[in-house]
Amino acid sequence: MNRAAEVMNYTNWSDDFAAKQIREIPAALLEKIGKVNIAELTAEQMDDLGFGRWSEENPMRLIPLWLYPFLPDEIETECIDGKKSVLKKADMDNDHRFGCLAYGIWPNAELTDAGPVTPASRETQSRHSVQ
Repeated sequence: MNRAAEVMNYTNWSDDFAAKQIREIPAALLEKIGKVNIAELTAEQMDDLGFGRWSEENPMRLIPLWLYPFLPDEIETECIDGKKSVLKKADMDNDHRFGCLAYGIWPNAELTDAGPVTPASRETQSRHSVQ
């Protein structure tokens, strides 16, 4: 993030140098955080990261373009045409509309935003829910 902040604030940098700094951000982030296992994300996390909701009726979230460099090498996904498959990232089309790829995933139903759903947490949750 500091690199992006520098580009925004050091207006005396040449456009070529600033563009080079921006282009190097994904590699620097990959080195620090690695690939993102998007299959482990909850709906709230997906919303916070900019995943696009495909429709009100379908919980599938479209993958944001900015996340493309950080995707795992293979991903279980559904294309907006309804085709489900395990895709190699190298075979994915990175064309986007409104900032999202034409591929979606589903929020992890086994997790809540408070952590993993376990039999004990389900029991506690049901005791505390309003009947």
